[in-house]
Amino acid sequence: MKRPVILKLAEREFRFYTTEPEDIVETVFQQIVQTYDELEIDKSKVELEYVLTAMLVEITADLVKSRNELERMREKYSSILEQYHRSRRKIEE
Repeated sequence: MKRPVILKLAEREFRFYTTEPEDIVETVFQQIVQTYDELEIDKSKVELEYVLTAMLVEITADLVKSRNELERMREKYSSILEQYHRSRRKIEE
């Protein structure tokens, strides 16, 4: 069952509904707040929509890099595993 959660950002509250565990929600919200705080723009002079878009770009870039790294590691692991199995077959022969 979905429950409401509230993200407080820039003196505003954003309500969402989720089934995620509390620790996941807290981690996500902390990351959002940290990213917001780290933006090197004068937030008082721009609209919140711009700030949130900048955050979305940063987070999406991190997601793409993470996915690429995960895929690279998966391919490397598969290659190592394949080499291991080939060497075991040679030893058994």
